[in-house]
Amino acid sequence: MALLALALGAGIVLAVLIRDAEKQVTARLEADLWDLPGAVLSGPIHIWPGLRHDPESMALDLQGSGYARVNKAVQPGDFQVGSDSVLVMRRPESGPGWEVPAGQLLVTFKSGKVASVTPESPAILPPTQLAGVRGAENEARTPRALQDFPEHLRHAVLAMEDARFYEHPGISVVGIARALLTNVISGKTRAGGSTLTQQLAKNLFLSQERTLSRKANELLLAFALEKELSKDEILALYLNEIYWGQSGGVAICGADQAARAYFGKPVDRLSLGESATLAGIISSPNSYSPLRHPEVAQQRRDIALQRMADEFWLDQSQVDQEQALPLQVIPGVQGRRAPYAVDTLVDEVEATLGQGTIAAQGLTVHSTIHPPLQRLAEDVLAESMAKLEAAYPQATGVQAALVAVRVSDGAILAMVGGRDYGSSQFNRATLAQRQVGSTVKPLTLLAAFEQDRELNTGTLFLDEPISRRVDGKTWRPQNYDGVFVGDIPLRDAIAKSRNIPAVLLAELVGFGPLQKHLQALGLSGATSLPSVSLGGFEATPTQLAGAYTVFPGKGVYAPPHLLRAAADQDGKVLLDREPTPTRQASARAAMMATSVLQSVIQNGTGSRASQFGAKGSIAGKSGTTDGYRDAWFVGFSPTVTVAVWVGFDANGSAGLGGSKAALPTWSRFLAGSGTTSGSFPTSRDVVEQDTCVSQEWLLQECSDCRPELYSRGTAPRTGCNEPINALDIGALLDRTRREVQEQEQEPKPGKPKPRPAAERTWPWKWKR
Repeated sequence: MALLALALGAGIVLAVLIRDAEKQVTARLEADLWDLPGAVLSGPIHIWPGLRHDPESMALDLQGSGYARVNKAVQPGDFQVGSDSVLVMRRPESGPGWEVPAGQLLVTFKSGKVASVTPESPAILPPTQLAGVRGAENEARTPRALQDFPEHLRHAVLAMEDARFYEHPGISVVGIARALLTNVISGKTRAGGSTLTQQLAKNLFLSQERTLSRKANELLLAFALEKELSKDEILALYLNEIYWGQSGGVAICGADQAARAYFGKPVDRLSLGESATLAGIISSPNSYSPLRHPEVAQQRRDIALQRMADEFWLDQSQVDQEQALPLQVIPGVQGRRAPYAVDTLVDEVEATLGQGTIAAQGLTVHSTIHPPLQRLAEDVLAESMAKLEAAYPQATGVQAALVAVRVSDGAILAMVGGRDYGSSQFNRATLAQRQVGSTVKPLTLLAAFEQDRELNTGTLFLDEPISRRVDGKTWRPQNYDGVFVGDIPLRDAIAKSRNIPAVLLAELVGFGPLQKHLQALGLSGATSLPSVSLGGFEATPTQLAGAYTVFPGKGVYAPPHLLRAAADQDGKVLLDREPTPTRQASARAAMMATSVLQSVIQNGTGSRASQFGAKGSIAGKSGTTDGYRDAWFVGFSPTVTVAVWVGFDANGSAGLGGSKAALPTWSRFLAGSGTTSGSFPTSRDVVEQDTCVSQEWLLQECSDCRPELYSRGTAPRTGCNEPINALDIGALLDRTRREVQEQEQEPKPGKPKPRPAAERTWPWKWKR
């Protein structure tokens, strides 16, 4: 009777425990099984000839896009890599503002650059992942349906972990007995004897501790799982749940993530040998890791293959054939790429949607980063700073930032916020407000051309000492070299970065209108003080790179942006940053200003650009602030603007100007960008006319005759070599005397007296 009561009581307890296990399973399955990580993606990847790129870098980008690296690309989503080529079988995809067509794409390489792109150029490829955004578990997982797992992977896993899976009710009595015997003999709880269902129950509900009570719970939960789910559903859950090791400090969970981490491809493209490798390392993934212990991983692969044959899932000939092959490991993309940009993106999205939203909701953040250009930016900045420190010891420890912006829409294609993200996460590209120096002069020039159609690129300005009263104090701006050169053509004044002509040019525009003009170009820190003419206000590299889009953009300013969109797991767009370029100047003014900035490269402060490989259609301007605290070079090609800043975080001085400290990085980037071919936009409202810009204009022949740009309808009727009419000399001298008298009087603030070169060239102009 006592035994019956005991049995009855045990039965009641067991029933309660089973009911409790069933409730746990039901509740767990009804909730989200996993906190799927969010992801930050690049922008669509355009490939064009001349771009610095190589097959292996392209392969990494494609792997991050979910493409499979295979020996022979045969289906959409495949690609194969040769010594100097990559063949891609594109699958049709689309996203915010982009669309990838289906079809084959062949990219060839030569000397570290793209040599050709077939069938179209530039070609477009889908975005690649820059970073995962994970919660506290720090797990990487991409769940897949059972049919996505190859049959040979399923068989390999069953062969290694639970060959009788489809036959038992969730537990294996033989396995448990064997495990108990082993533990009794050893005196320790070591052997588990777990079925695949028990392993799943442990992973979903329990800890990893080895105790009898935990084992008992595991059995109950395994029974409940078998009651609630079919065998196929349990196998699919297992393949998505199981831990497969570590890569880049992140837990690899699920077969798809393991396939990407170890073989650079999605799970559905695994070969037989690769599937056997994954199955072989489940029992101890870190000890058998193909990345760290390839020889051991190969041994485990061979064991799995043989067990598959033992279960009649393979012929012995297949086993022999696969075991004869070497293990080929293709590591997936590890860690964050473009870390400064990723941080900025996460901050921007979560400032709107809430802290932690990306990881908690598994959002996908679409950026504008172009991976090949991002790599280029990181490489050239590191190279240039190392060489700078070697050449100038006083520059040791200097910091730097680079931003590249697409002219057409303001997309930030590359962003480097410092020399080493590991040692400093402060993003100088977006957060460092530094004085802009002479980089403001071209923007003032643009405003002047827009305001005064009579102004031309050869207009003479007087470079001489001036003084102005500002807030009751006398301001006497100086040139950087302390020298005043007298009459100087506007083109040369900008190319040689003369300060006095820049002040006069700003006064011609007016400081109030100039402030509005600069703020409309994204330079919110611009003031209405006279010092604004020499860059006496602060901006970030991102703001400056954006402002310069107005030049190659034919007068259209494209505000720089890094975030394109953010979407949830269903693809619903939660944030959309549609580009909004605005016209801020005419194409006429932009073309004339661009021509002047080309002269900076040809014979001005940017003339060393060619030494670092930058040639073709490029233009830009150096900038150096007082005491050499900030060194800048900002410029552009027809399709991209680039801003480079170099300086010390603590505002110290390296004693180097923009042409020495920042120009090399800028030049190397543009040289590798492949964007300097072609030409800058033109305007029908601009004409070119030979112009005499020399001060020796009393001679019968001009000593400095060169083409300059004029607004249509303002150019002189003849060129430089029109002979002087002797009857005009008297009028010429009278006019000269009047000008000398005017120059002796102190100019009034806001009323400079620029003299167009056409009016200083020959007396016939004055007599008309």
